[in-house]
Amino acid sequence: MGSEFSSPMMPERQASPTTTEMTNTRIALISAAIVALLLAGLAFEVVTTQPVRGAMRTCSELFTIANRQELTDPARVKEAKTLLEAASTLCSARYRRSHPLIAATEGGLVGIPRNINKNFKAWREGPNVWICTTNRIGPVYQFVFEDGRWRFDGLIAILRPWGEIVRSSELADPVVEGRLPAASPDGPSAARPAASGGRRD
Repeated sequence: MGSEFSSPMMPERQASPTTTEMTNTRIALISAAIVALLLAGLAFEVVTTQPVRGAMRTCSELFTIANRQELTDPARVKEAKTLLEAASTLCSARYRRSHPLIAATEGGLVGIPRNINKNFKAWREGPNVWICTTNRIGPVYQFVFEDGRWRFDGLIAILRPWGEIVRSSELADPVVEGRLPAASPDGPSAARPAASGGRRD
């Protein structure tokens, strides 16, 4: 007569409170580290792009003033004077000394663009910010940080095809906004790549 054997049921092992607490602590530390890295990346992005954003804010404020109709309305001389004073505060001391702000007969302000193309380009150039307001080819304007904010410092260069940047002091022909001087005969071989770091649409 055979004998029957039955194996006893093994009791389920339950995690001790200490083990559970250590696991929860490890998850909390990993989550905190991930959040810290994300915040650090966000802070770095804000700090590195702040100059370009500040210069663009000044640029936008200047465009708003330049497009006001009061500037060229003979019947609104007082308003025009107030607008010119407001625009002057957005320009660097150097620019104000060499370029007294005056209203253009066709509208806007002499020497200051009135519009910005959706494909504009803005980037850091040393301590300053350069902005090409046209479709990536055309006049480049400089903005400097002065007295706590970014200010318009005037035309600094021409951005040509292939990323070639020619400073305005090196141009043989005078620069007229909306018209580029003759292209360099050296073509793209003389090009200097435009600096990056600003907005690229």
